[in-house]
Amino acid sequence: MVEVLISHGADINEKDGFGRTPLYIAADKNSKEIVDVLISHGAYINEKNIDGITALQLATLNNNKEIIEALISHGASIDGKDLFGRTPLHIAAMNNRKEAAEILISHGANINEKTDNGETALYYASQYDDKETAKVLISHGAKE
Repeated sequence: MVEVLISHGADINEKDGFGRTPLYIAADKNSKEIVDVLISHGAYINEKNIDGITALQLATLNNNKEIIEALISHGASIDGKDLFGRTPLHIAAMNNRKEAAEILISHGANINEKTDNGETALYYASQYDDKETAKVLISHGAKE
């Protein structure tokens, strides 16, 4: 269906009233197939919604490892920030997403990046009692 819409001129980067693109929605719905189609047709990987959230941050929140890998391999900003200065790694630490954190770290996420309020991913992991993600962060050099 997506291919048909694209072949008839659908704008794959058009945003709805909340700033969500088709790629953002596909990532939110865990639809790897649609993510792949949109990327192959030139979807903007780093587009943000009105809250500054990207498809990579959503894939991280959903702990969808396949979509995380697909987005990163096509240029998603590993340390892109939302309106509060949170990166995908912060999102992983806030939501007990150890596997997502491991993928992000393996692709060079800044372990000690701080939000606008000065919080690190390790801070969030400890605040949300996520011992597993905290261990991963510490083992890769997290300081605070």
